[in-house]
Amino acid sequence: MAIIAASTPARKTPPVYRAHCYDEPGALAKIDGTIYFFSDTGTITEIEPADCPWITVLGNAAIAETQAILDRLHGGAAHICTSRAH
Repeated sequence: MAIIAASTPARKTPPVYRAHCYDEPGALAKIDGTIYFFSDTGTITEIEPADCPWITVLGNAAIAETQAILDRLHGGAAHICTSRAH
């Protein structure tokens, strides 16, 4: 009989929306109670109440794009792969 390693519970993926912030395209997500704007150029900005008039939400983003954004928030694919507990 083989022993199967216990898996870690999966995180629920937060909804991500395509948006513009100060005329810059990107995506908007609320993660751990904080709203972030992920620009298409690669910058990650924490959204403050003063930024809200300058945000236009365009619609829901695809699942693959959502996972890519979460990977960027957690240091990128290389960091995630090399820092997982074995």
